[in-house]
Amino acid sequence: MQADTKGFRDCGHGFRARPLLKMKIFSKADQRAIDKRTIILNAALKTFVNRGYPDTKVAEIASEAGVAEGTLYNYFSSKEDLLLALFDEKWGGIIAEIKSRINRLSDPNSKLKAIFSQVVMMFRKNRQLAELFMVDIKQSSIFLNNYTINRIAEFLDIIEGVLEEGKSKGIYRKDLDTRVAKMVIFGAAQGILLSWVLSESKAVKNQTFNFSLYRAAKTLKDIFKSGLVGEK
Repeated sequence: MQADTKGFRDCGHGFRARPLLKMKIFSKADQRAIDKRTIILNAALKTFVNRGYPDTKVAEIASEAGVAEGTLYNYFSSKEDLLLALFDEKWGGIIAEIKSRINRLSDPNSKLKAIFSQVVMMFRKNRQLAELFMVDIKQSSIFLNNYTINRIAEFLDIIEGVLEEGKSKGIYRKDLDTRVAKMVIFGAAQGILLSWVLSESKAVKNQTFNFSLYRAAKTLKDIFKSGLVGEK
């Protein structure tokens, strides 16, 4: 019986191998475009933090990125577009990491801990990002009517899902209002991150904001854990 060699390629010496799988390969031009976009975003982040978002000019971002202002407009339509892209991509990355981590866990308390630690880890790696998100963005109305607000909604939904799971497993109180609880948790986490950003202000005269970010995240988790658990 003759073997079916359809779709095979000749490798010499009488051997035939299956066709190589086609993989999506970026051209050098595509890769340069991706790299340049990243460079511009990083330059925008640095300039926004140093100058403040309202006072930053697109020309300053282009200069920091080492590109012509016209080149920058090939990637982003405006300063606002840059800010929204920064927020969307960074929070998108946090959410993806959180989902990956909590999908491997079964205990809701461990999941809450993973959520807090992932956010802390990201901001500790990039303090400039923390300053932008916690200070400038809180003063801006840009996010209220743009697609990036969905990233916050997605983040809050993850927290609510964990709280609902805890209720269904009998770990958290049956009367827990998870919609309100998720907002309280989110607000407390924001307060800790904002305090951490303010801790390096030269205007602060005392030790009010002097604390460990990781320790604060653990304390926050412990506080909410005790409040979420019902009476035995």
